[in-house]
Amino acid sequence: MSKRSPTTKDIGLLFQLFKENQLVLTTEFQRNSVWPRAAKAYLIDTILNDKPIPILFFQRVTSAQSTRSQYMVIDGQQRLRAIFEYLDRRFAVTEGEGPWKNKKFDALAPEQQQRILNYDLIVEELSGYSEKDIRDMFLRMNRYVVKLSPQEMRHAKYHGRFKEFVDRLGAWKMWREHKIFSDAQICRMKPTEFAAELTVLLIEGPQDKKAVLDLYYGQYRDKFEAGSSVQKRLEEYLDWIRDVVPNFKKSRFRKPVDLYGLIGALDVVSVHSKRLRALDKVMLADRLATFERQTLEKDVSGDIAKYVVAASRQTDNIKPRTARIEVLVLLMTRV
Repeated sequence: MSKRSPTTKDIGLLFQLFKENQLVLTTEFQRNSVWPRAAKAYLIDTILNDKPIPILFFQRVTSAQSTRSQYMVIDGQQRLRAIFEYLDRRFAVTEGEGPWKNKKFDALAPEQQQRILNYDLIVEELSGYSEKDIRDMFLRMNRYVVKLSPQEMRHAKYHGRFKEFVDRLGAWKMWREHKIFSDAQICRMKPTEFAAELTVLLIEGPQDKKAVLDLYYGQYRDKFEAGSSVQKRLEEYLDWIRDVVPNFKKSRFRKPVDLYGLIGALDVVSVHSKRLRALDKVMLADRLATFERQTLEKDVSGDIAKYVVAASRQTDNIKPRTARIEVLVLLMTRV
């Protein structure tokens, strides 16, 4: 008869069971250890901070040789491997900011060592299930696991003024109304991430997305005085674009890659040349429409080719971003 029994087991007990071969990590339907060291270190930091980690699933069986109870890990192998490797002094806690930073297990204070060994893991013990049932459970648990996006990680990790500011911008209705992001992208916080990218753009110019967003979330946690100015300029540029770009909802310029470049170009023209209000909207509507048609042609050259390449390769890096902005600035300011 199959049975599920929720329980808790502390790390010290599980490590002892592992050393006595009563806890089996490797089963034929699970992966080998695949976590990077940073992920392992972050898990140990989580435990030392007494934060919860996800439930583990064990199958309880009786060993045919010793008649002792034995536990087969159905789900949670990567977490347990990381914990046991740390107890074996195979890596240091390189993540987090606690007093255990950069220390291996044997270098921790006795109180910190006990904090790990006494940490309770929530375990669901399964008994009486067939091998087919266990395989089916494992597939069900892992089939639709969706990895957190970088922005979802930032949202969970950071708090403060910069986060509040970009969260507010990311909630603007225009992202959905103008089809800049799909409903699925909005659920994955893409508008908020894009709002953060545009905020950095209007403060420092084009930057590599991966290199700076986390820095801004951390640096401007307590104070973000540039928010009011950034929001005012961004609203002005978006209003201008909606007025000037023909059929904006179907234009390539509604796409984040192109919209980033166009906003960057408007900022260059407005801030450095102070010409935004003086620009002829009718003339630029025609220029942008012509430019967009030209980017769709098969054989392109010159600035058109430069833009097309910059809008299709490594689009979040600083060089392609700068190239797109430069081409659009020339288009807008050409006499």
